[in-house]
Order: sequence, then C-alpha cells, then structure tokens
Amino acid sequence: MLASYNLLKRFVDLDGISPESAADKLTFAGLEVEGIEHLASGTNLVIGQILSVENHPNSDHLHVLKVDEGEKFGVHQIVCGAPNVRVGLKVIVARNGAKLDALGVTIKPSVIRGVESDGMCCSLVELGVNKMFLKEEQINGIEELSEDAPVGEENVLGYLNLDDTILDINVLANRSDALAIFSLAKELGALFERKVNIPQPTKFEEVPSSVTVGSETEDCKQFSIKVVRGVKTKPSPKWLQSFLMAQGIRSINNIVDIGNYIMILTGQPIHMYDMDKCQSSSFIVKKGYNSSLVALDQKEYKVDENDIVVTNNNEIVCLAGIMGCESVAVDENSVNIGIESANFKGATVRRTTVKTGLSSDSSAHFIKGINPYQDEFVLDLTASLLKELADAQVIETSSRYNEIGTNNIQISCSKSYINKRLGTSFDLDLIKSILEKLFIKVVTINDDEFIAFPPDHRIDLRCDADLSEEIIRYVGFGAIKSILPMMPTTTGGYSLAQKKKNKVRDFLLNNGVNEALTYTLINPKNVPSFVLLNNDEPYVIMNPMTIDHSVVRKGIVYSLLEAVKFNLDHQQKDLAFFEISEVITKENDYQELAIILSGKRSIRGEINKVDYNFFDAHGILCEILNILGIEPSRYKEERLIDSCYYHPGRSVKLIVNGKDVAGVCGEIHPNYQKEYGPCYVVNLNLDLLFAMKTPSTKMNQISKFPAVTRDLSLVVSTDVLVGDIIKTIKKTGRNIVQKVDVFDVYQGEHLGQGLKSIAVSITYQDSSKTLKDDEINEVEQNLIALLAKTYKAELRK
Repeated sequence: MLASYNLLKRFVDLDGISPESAADKLTFAGLEVEGIEHLASGTNLVIGQILSVENHPNSDHLHVLKVDEGEKFGVHQIVCGAPNVRVGLKVIVARNGAKLDALGVTIKPSVIRGVESDGMCCSLVELGVNKMFLKEEQINGIEELSEDAPVGEENVLGYLNLDDTILDINVLANRSDALAIFSLAKELGALFERKVNIPQPTKFEEVPSSVTVGSETEDCKQFSIKVVRGVKTKPSPKWLQSFLMAQGIRSINNIVDIGNYIMILTGQPIHMYDMDKCQSSSFIVKKGYNSSLVALDQKEYKVDENDIVVTNNNEIVCLAGIMGCESVAVDENSVNIGIESANFKGATVRRTTVKTGLSSDSSAHFIKGINPYQDEFVLDLTASLLKELADAQVIETSSRYNEIGTNNIQISCSKSYINKRLGTSFDLDLIKSILEKLFIKVVTINDDEFIAFPPDHRIDLRCDADLSEEIIRYVGFGAIKSILPMMPTTTGGYSLAQKKKNKVRDFLLNNGVNEALTYTLINPKNVPSFVLLNNDEPYVIMNPMTIDHSVVRKGIVYSLLEAVKFNLDHQQKDLAFFEISEVITKENDYQELAIILSGKRSIRGEINKVDYNFFDAHGILCEILNILGIEPSRYKEERLIDSCYYHPGRSVKLIVNGKDVAGVCGEIHPNYQKEYGPCYVVNLNLDLLFAMKTPSTKMNQISKFPAVTRDLSLVVSTDVLVGDIIKTIKKTGRNIVQKVDVFDVYQGEHLGQGLKSIAVSITYQDSSKTLKDDEINEVEQNLIALLAKTYKAELRK
C-alpha cells in the first residue's frame, strides 16, 4: 500500500518526526515499510516568469529566454527547447547548483550552441513526477504555472503540493485495517504518543430517502445507499489531485476522485450510480443470476448463480464489490448520484475475480476484509465532500440494510496469561495503558483479569493471543529477556505408527514401486469411484477454483488410476505407483495406502519382462502384513464379488477384527480396463492395521531333524477357495505340517463341469525327532478324510 506522508499529517500530529523515523516505527510494529519515495524532488528551484522569447541563432528548435526569477535572483538568460514557451508564461526554474534526482544531473552554467544558458526551465517529468499522472502537453513541454503563481517563490514543490513523501507499506493479510489512512494515522499516533484527529463529517439538513435497499443473500449483510442531488462535475482541487497522485491514483474529476479519496481514508470501497439512469428506486443485492453485464471498462462479463450482484428493477447494475455497470455509470453530465457503501463476503468476491479475471482496488479491499461498522460515517463523509467540492444541493438520508449490528466483541484476558505467553513481567497498569493507546478499551475485573473491547477498525483482534501480540509489537521485542526456557530433556523419535508407515514406504521403494503424490480435491462425479474402505459423506469446498477440484476425495485409488492413465497417454507403459495419504471425511480421518501395478514387471531389465498379475499384488499385500507383524491367523481374505470396480474372480477383501474391511487387493473390473488398461490394486486402511496388536518376534531353533515333502492332487468344486484348503491342512496337522504350497491349479474337459484340480506340496517335520512313514501316513489320511468331508475333495488319479 502507498501512503502519503502529507495526508497522514492531516490526521495525526507528526511535527518533528521525519518520514524515515515513522517508517522505522511502523516496520518494527509489524507494518513493514518496504520503500520511501518522493512524489517529486529538486533543489534550488524558483518560480520565474518569461520576459522575452527569441529564436536560437544556431538551432531551428531552441529558444533563448529572459526569465525573471524574482527580486532576490533577478533576470537570467536560459536556453530552452520546449515548444510551449511564450512571453508572460510562469515556469519552474532550476537555478545553478540545482540537483534533479530524476535526471541524475546538477545544473551548471553552460554554453549551448554558442549561447550562454544560466539555469533550466523544467517540466514535472524532470522533477520526478510519474508520466501516468500527466497530460501529453505536460510531458512534451515545460510546466505552465497559473497566472497567480508568485514569481521568486523558492518552495516550488510546496506551492505545487508535490513536496510529499510516499511510504510503500507491505500490509499483511491480518492487518487489512492498515489499508486505510485513518487507521495508519491511529497507528502512528499510538506509536509516537501523538494526538490523532479523525474529522467528523459535517452534517447538513437532509430530506427523506427516495430509495429502498435490501439483500437476499447471506454474502451481503450490510448494504446502504445515500442519494445526493444537484452535483456539478468539474476538476478536483490541486490538493486532492496531489494526494491521489501520491497514492498512485490518477485524477479523473471531482466526483470520481471523491470516491477514491474516501476509500483511501477509510478503507471502505464505495460505488456511485447515476440515479437518472436507474430504472427503479429499489436496489437489491442478489445471487443466482445467469446472465452477462457490460462493466465500466466497457467489456462484457458473464455472471453465474454464485456471483453477488446489485440489481435495480431486476437488472444487474453492479458486479458487487468489483465493478459497476456502464449502463448506470456516473459521467460528466451526472447530476443526481447514489452512493453505495456495502460489506460483501470476501471469499465470494475473490472467486468472482478469479473466474472473470476482473479485479479492482475495491475487490482487493473486500477480499482482505473491511470495517463492517462504518457505513453511516462513510456515507456522511462522502456527502460532506460532495457538498464542498461538487456543490451538491440536496442530501437525502441514508437507506440502510444492516444485519451486522454494532461491535459487541469482548476479549477476556489476564496479566498472567500475557506475561506467560511473552516471557515478560508487565504489570496490569502498563498492559492497560498500551492497549488504550492502541484504541482498545479495557475494563479491569481484578488484579489479574480484564476485558478488552477492540475498536471497530481492528477486525483482526478476536482472542487473548491477539492482545499479547499487540502489546509486544508496541513495546518492541527488546522487552523480552534473552533467557533460555527450562525444558526437560526428552528423547525424540518417531511414534510407533510413523515407524510402521516408514517401514511400509521403504519396502515399496526398495522393491521398485514409485511413490506418487496426487490432488486431494476431485470432481464430485468421481467421489465414489473405487472407494470400498468407507461409506462416508465427503467434504465439499464452499468456493472451489474449478468443479474438478471441488470435493475432498474419500479414497486415493481413483487419483492413482488417473496418474496411470496420464502416463499411458504419454507412452509410459510399465508402471508401479503407491501413495500414502490422509483420507478425511465428515465421519473419519485415517491414513490410506494405495498401490497400482500396470504393464510388465522386469525380470532382467528389458531382456525378460512378464505381465503383472494378481499374485504380484497379493504378494505385496502379504509382505506388508508380514512387515507389520500381523500373522495370517489375525486376518482372513474373502473373495470380492459384489463390487462394480473390481474383477469378481480376481479380487479379495481383507477382513480384520472379525468384521472390519481393512483392505482390497485385486484386478480392476474389465469395464474400467478400457480406460486404464489391466491394473492391479492394493488398497489398505493403514490406521486399522497399525492399531492391531502384534506379538513380539519369537525365535525358534532350526530343527536338526529331516523334513519330508509329499504332494496331494485334489479334485474339488470350482467354488472352493484354495486358501480355505490350505488353512484346513495347517490346522489339522499343526504339530508336524510346517508348510503348504500350491504348485498347480487345473480346470479342463478331463475333470468335468464345475470341478478343478488343486495340487499342493506339504512339508512335514518334527523339531524333536525324525518322523516315521507310519506317523506321516496317519496324518495324511486324516487330512484326506477331513478334506473329503469338508469340501467333498477327491484324490485325483
């Protein structure tokens, strides 16, 4: 933000305080001044009057002037090339020794093409005034002063209202109040303990309002209009033009300039309507329009149901908080105007500016936040200036819609809290004194506690922590003693859940699976896709940037599949991705793991590759469970047959705690393979797995007795799961059956309809003795009998 030092001095006593001192105070108080510039600069200047103009004898464009520089300096000869020189013109003269910082020169007596020149007639550009504020004739020629300019006046910059210093302040997001000159004046008054004088608007006799106002949206809880009649459009006075120039705003006319000036002073954007162009006396703030409008920049913009608009006779007359419509714009012929002061929701204004690409100083103020309690003051101040500078004839009362009410914010705090938080030992009287200097009213309850009432303009003060920060930024951080706090020595490290997550991540990375990071926000239509671990309601973003990033996802499988699709579209075919991310819904918050395998797995580089299959994904799942210390007896796997996202014959779900679905493993459904290709997924709820109690690792001595391996080929129904057969064999022969491996599964015409052959290799071993054939035969016969009874299994011949 740019702040005119001369404008600040109008409202706070800064006598004897340099702009540099003020900048230092503001910076150390949290309002960093990033630069200090002068509106114009130049030394040894004087106002002169041209007495004669002669053509230069050796040039076709130079002139030789006789310039009267007043009684003190007399008449001097100056060679000048400006096209607008003439006898009687009063000009700015840079005398010998003058330093013009904008040009980087010091004026000295010189001879120009054989003619002596003693000084220089200046344009405002040569004094450092930005060209954007000047007319073309001012840029191309020397500055023409008014006829009443006093010849011999040495304070030229002061006479022209250009002796101003500009502070470039970096206003942080929480200090939107500092966008107003009045608030900055209060800040400087507190820091230097100087008197602050915020003027109260002159009250004139008012007639009843001829307009009605209202709002039909929660995004506008305050909307007011005051009508002023009989105004005259004309140039603004020099003082107003100079102040606007210092703030980086070009003067247009008195009506427009007053609106900009009010926003500079109060931080409240105002908008003006030509009442004679309005079709109705009723102004209503609404949402829900799907239409278009032509703004003041003469460009057409589309609005939708999420944009706030001001309507008159059901026609849009303003894109609320951003820019008005050309159809009701105030121009040089306007006589009766309506002044709008409103409070529009910043988030909605921001969304509209992003969508339309249309931004303004007004929208910037609404986005950052404005004082919601000053609409009457702002309207009265604007009307007062219109009366003074635009000859307003009739002023109506303000028509107001206000659901905000008055400022009733109270903050309970205590001396002990502030000193504990800051590491200080301030007494209550000092704390009260500091807060009251910052315009915060304080009511003490006892020797420790008090209640603070923030001023209207400080919308950032909402809790006791804010008060402590106000105190320390006022007194300075030097008040904090440099003493290290007493802290117990503790051993740092990862939590158990973090250690487990790191183990899983390291395992996947070490086995060639690449970690990915995908967007948390997705399109609403994709929210349920591949989500089997919860059935929760997702969070919806109130003001999304786009519809594709408007809902918080309930799972991460879909996002990873989209990453696979992106890579496939770019000819990257062999992919192995995983992502560990927090899944947040309205009911749950947990860590989720998703793994996607697509394409081929490398056996020996590019020489030998094989397609990924279900067993690759299932192997990763089993190894993760093994790493986490979860034994097979603690979980079970069930075939997943009721999902439209996974292949019914090549997918399983992981069940823990008897009923909780902790994961899914399998091939995606053929319907989705058209889009993503064959992909194999592992999807786990890590929080469920991490919470499972796992036994300590036990070490068993390797048996010194030999193992015996025997094979069984069983014919069973195709509905029988291989996993169930393996569990039955292990459970029945748990004393001596050490391992069961499947080495063949066959289905074909030799077996008959609905049957399959399963060949398993069973390893028998006893840790205390060598097994005899009779013992093994007995166990084997029992196994065959139990399998026949349980699964109707028959030995294949």
